[in-house]
This record gives sequence, structure tokens and C-alpha cells, in this order.
Amino acid sequence: MNEVERAVSASALHNEAVTVRQKTAAMQKTASTQRFLRPGQVLVTVLLLLAVVISALVVIYSTHRSRELFNEWQQQQRREWALDEDWERLLLEQGTLAAYERVSQSAEKKLDMVMPDPAAVRVVKP
Repeated sequence: MNEVERAVSASALHNEAVTVRQKTAAMQKTASTQRFLRPGQVLVTVLLLLAVVISALVVIYSTHRSRELFNEWQQQQRREWALDEDWERLLLEQGTLAAYERVSQSAEKKLDMVMPDPAAVRVVKP
């Protein structure tokens, strides 16, 4: 190659390099301007962020309330079991106190009651 061809070739390469640099700078400028949101996009982004935060707070509250209700349910269940035990104890006590032998003994001792003679018993027909 002669010097003229080399100069033309170098000039063409230089022009291509400048063009590539200009395109790269233009793309970087476009990319940097695209990073910023337009006003409508900012509003949508803020609203979505607010919705996410509110949703998170609702989840936290509902989880807390669920645990409170579960604890209350367990306490009520323990109370129910205690009342069932008392009821069973009272039924057993009632059965013991209402037994025929116990009533008979109590009537004889406390009220001085006695069984009448079978000959003295009269049956009345209606």
C-alpha cells in the first residue's frame, strides 16, 4: 500500500471510531435518560409501593390477631375441660348422695324415721 491509501484507510478508521464513539455516547445518554421515570410512572410506582406496604401491614395484623384468637380458644378449651371434670364429679356425688341406702340411713338417723310394719300398711284403691 502506498502512503495515500494508508492515509485514506487511517482516515476511514478514524471516522468509524468517531462514529462508534458517538453512537456509544448517544446510547449511554439514552440509557441514562431512561433510568428516570416520567411523572406518571413515579405516581404508579409510589402507589404500588404504598400498596405493598399496606399489604404487609395487613398480613402482620392478621397473623397477630390469628395468634391471639388461637390462644383465647385454647384457654376456653381448658376452661371447658375443667367444667366437664366438675360436672362429672358433681354427677358422681349426686349419684352417691341419692342412693337408696344413703337416703334411708339419713332418714333414720336425722329424722328418727322407721319403716312401718308390713301388717300395718294398708293399700288404698282409687
